[in-house]
Amino acid sequence: MRAIDVHVHPSTRGLDTHACGYFRRNLADIPRSADQFADLFIKQDVKALLIGWHPSTVTEGARNTNEHAIELAAKFPDAFAGVLASLDTGAANLDEVAKYAGELIKNPAVKGFKFHPPDQAFYPSDKKYYGIWEVLQAGGKPIMFHVGFTVLGANTDGGSGIALDYGRPIHLDTLARDFPRMKIVAAHPGWPWEQELIGVLTHKRNVYADTSGYLAEQLPEIFLRSIRGRLQDKALFGTDYPYVDLAAALASFDKQGFKDDLKEKILCSNAKALFQL
Repeated sequence: MRAIDVHVHPSTRGLDTHACGYFRRNLADIPRSADQFADLFIKQDVKALLIGWHPSTVTEGARNTNEHAIELAAKFPDAFAGVLASLDTGAANLDEVAKYAGELIKNPAVKGFKFHPPDQAFYPSDKKYYGIWEVLQAGGKPIMFHVGFTVLGANTDGGSGIALDYGRPIHLDTLARDFPRMKIVAAHPGWPWEQELIGVLTHKRNVYADTSGYLAEQLPEIFLRSIRGRLQDKALFGTDYPYVDLAAALASFDKQGFKDDLKEKILCSNAKALFQL
């Protein structure tokens, strides 16, 4: 296996046109059928973790769900290693959300959970969600949170109602302190707060980060330098597919001149160990 991509959105569901525009992705180049989507990963010898969350900015096409992602993972095990499930943090009854989380944890296809604080409009460190976090910590599966800038609503009036502050990495520092047995993954390098993220990663042993949303040569310098050194055991390869092309992301890593053992950690073994794949 060449790599594990820990950050993949099913291209079989509605796509965010703002994100496609930001990344200059031609919609005609993106496979929309399940067979074509799976075949892309199989041909690259990559296994993906599929995200069950659906962006609020995607209003056209079929809605992505945990059930859809789980179905894809079951049908195409050679392409998809499992699912990062989504939970509704805006629900009126958070106790019911916590109960649903407990049910998802029992599903072997669910390897972890994914949240997008800016789009879901919540702070991970807000104690109103601690009942959910207690269940997830007890379940032992990693929890991914979007950090930093988001292309959702980018270059629109008012950012389409999305506030970047929810994605500050420092909010994960509080969460990691209060839930020391929770394995937390920061999705993306955290720009424009990449230094803040590096501080959290260095201080909290239970916090990791993925490379998604960037080609390797585009990663912030401090982030790239850190994953070459002190933080090499905490870095996970991710693309943010379909918004970042898989083949281009793999090629960009090949060009970085990583030592073989370091490259293997970032592309494969770190994710294998963290998500118990």
